Amino acid sequence: MILGCGIDLMEIARFERELARRGGGLVEELFGPPELAWCRRRRRACEGYAMAFAAKEALFKALGTGMVGRMTWGDVAIAWPEGAAQPAMTLSGETAAVAAAMGAGGVHVAVAATREHAVAWVVVSGLGTRDSGPACHTNTPVCTSSARQPEPRIPNHGSRQT
Repeated sequence: MILGCGIDLMEIARFERELARRGGGLVEELFGPPELAWCRRRRRACEGYAMAFAAKEALFKALGTGMVGRMTWGDVAIAWPEGAAQPAMTLSGETAAVAAAMGAGGVHVAVAATREHAVAWVVVSGLGTRDSGPACHTNTPVCTSSARQPEPRIPNHGSRQT
């Protein structure tokens, strides 16, 4: 069962600006050695950095928590196995504990980039726990947003002359 999904879109130029402003310490904080090596082998390293960062952000959204508490960027490792069509994601630390508590059994990630943007989509799957998600709460509405849904706009065809 799908326990959560998240998506993130990152402007590559924004990542380049942050890297120029903050220096190499930024990528050292966000990525481990295998991720850095993969990004640096690319023709445009910042494209790789943006894809990997978007994947980590999408994971935190899929968990439904954002990056909170003792979670760190280093808790999420992205690897591109030789010949693989998509990356693999490994969790550790507090992030792995949160995923385990929700009954996660797998993390699936897809990334893509254009010249301007990097995007990542993450799906967390597993058996779930009693407290994970709307499928386990039959009396709870699936959409729990408190925001009021906009009224649908229906064209007024009655005012047209025929």
